[in-house]
Amino acid sequence: PKGYFPVPALTHLEGPYLDLVRDALYAPQAKERGLFRPEAVERLLADPNGRLTPLRGNELWQIAVLELWLQRHGITGPAA
Repeated sequence: PKGYFPVPALTHLEGPYLDLVRDALYAPQAKERGLFRPEAVERLLADPNGRLTPLRGNELWQIAVLELWLQRHGITGPAA
């Protein structure tokens, strides 16, 4: 049976990791894709360590890892 693929857990974002997250989520391709609501991204970036998932991972990191993966693999276009 298949299992899930967990995102590497990170609970505290600061310094270069926070810069990486901000750059990824503000990138033109992220905005064009429209996968994340801009107001939700802004809310998370305003308090980057304020929200954790049920498994104690940083919510902002979770969406950033997805966005970085999409960018790395050249997946473009609006979300369906």
